[in-house]
Amino acid sequence: MKLTLKIILLFLIVACGLVGVSGYLSVQREIAFFEDEMTARHGRLVTAVEPMLRDAWRSAGRGGMLRFVASIEGDEQQVRIRWVWLDETADDATRPVAPQLSLSRIPMGQLTSVRVRANDELGLYCSYFPVELGDGRRGALEMTESLTRRDEYTRSTILRTMLLMGAMIIAAVLLVAVFGLRLIGRPLQALIQKTQQVAEGNLRTPVTVSGSDELATLATALNQMCEKLDTSQQAVQRESAQRIEALAQLRHGDRLRTVGRLASGVAHELGTPLNVVSGRAGLIAGGNLGVEDVIKSAKAIQTEATRMTGIVQQLLNFARRSTPKQTLCDLNSVIDLTVSLMEPIIRKKNAQVSVTERLSEGISVNIDAAQMQQVFSNLLMNALLSKDSGVTVQIAAQSCDAISPESTSSEPIRSVRITMTDNGDGIAEAHLPHVFEPFFTTRDVGQGTGLGLSISHGIVSEHGGWMTVESVPGQGTIFSVFLPVGVYL
Repeated sequence: MKLTLKIILLFLIVACGLVGVSGYLSVQREIAFFEDEMTARHGRLVTAVEPMLRDAWRSAGRGGMLRFVASIEGDEQQVRIRWVWLDETADDATRPVAPQLSLSRIPMGQLTSVRVRANDELGLYCSYFPVELGDGRRGALEMTESLTRRDEYTRSTILRTMLLMGAMIIAAVLLVAVFGLRLIGRPLQALIQKTQQVAEGNLRTPVTVSGSDELATLATALNQMCEKLDTSQQAVQRESAQRIEALAQLRHGDRLRTVGRLASGVAHELGTPLNVVSGRAGLIAGGNLGVEDVIKSAKAIQTEATRMTGIVQQLLNFARRSTPKQTLCDLNSVIDLTVSLMEPIIRKKNAQVSVTERLSEGISVNIDAAQMQQVFSNLLMNALLSKDSGVTVQIAAQSCDAISPESTSSEPIRSVRITMTDNGDGIAEAHLPHVFEPFFTTRDVGQGTGLGLSISHGIVSEHGGWMTVESVPGQGTIFSVFLPVGVYL
């Protein structure tokens, strides 16, 4: 509706301007016509009167000339004719209507016309024809004619122009009220509502604009665009869902590979309690134990069974596929659980793993504990495999202010940093930029897929953090995980 009003207002301004200019030009043209007509009439009078004026002067002198001029005035109804003196000796009866200063330089024998506004605001058109009579004084025939007709025509033209402008304004208002809202306002409002629906994500409700004008064409194009966007959006959603599912399967597969590595260690871990259970059960079955010994053996069996259940349950919990869910967690417990899970492999590799620094109490991180345990397991597994034997791994967690390498801001954020430092063979400098790339591995074929660090990097990025790596060949490697602090008390 506002656009319609602007268009009509612009049209109205242009139209009123044209009407005003036309009226002004018409008034000026008619004024020029009236004045030309009066000048011509005065010229004809001068041509007819001048010979008789000179005859009256020669025959009867000044008095006869004035009587002759008075007789001409009496005969003429439309034009008033007087004799006036153009010098300062003129009295009230012979003083010209026009200012004498403006008449001092008019040439002799030439008709000169001027417009004069009298004291009563009456407009007069005055023509002066100087005549040399021979006594040295400058006199002239003065012919004055009222401009009332011209002024009336001017007023009527102005009034007519104003009425026309008023009629145009009324017509424009009616046009806006009746046709503008219907032809432009409603279609534009429908298009605006459609764009708002698109902004809100509703692409399936078409907009209907009747007609075959540009607005209807725009509505059709908008509907076609929304149909294509909806089709593309559905395709993107399907591809995103497939990608998320593939990523989840990939992460779960990586977790299962870790479980496979843990299997032999877990089997060895279960061997000792199974031997205890088997031996104690054999003693009870032999029937040679007293009541107290039977009770002790049964408690030992129960203790070892509980221990085995915990080991198996811990492994199952790690292998189980679950829906990602971030909550405020104690990162120290996640690190301890990871080290506990990896204990069989640590002992098998004859390695030493120690937590050298822990987070202070009151610091919680908004993470998915299972996913972050997978990250730490991958990093710890890489550290344990960094050389054949004698690996030492130090794990440290500390709070810090850090800036993400991908951040455009120079303002540090409150974070926690978890580092895993090993004394392995290290990583070549040329390989460092590629360690987080999918399928990149420096191990022999069949010993690694090159997905563990890539998956870990993706998990950390989804948590709003980042990973870094430092390594010196022959001395060891430091992997750092940075996570934003969720709560700091």
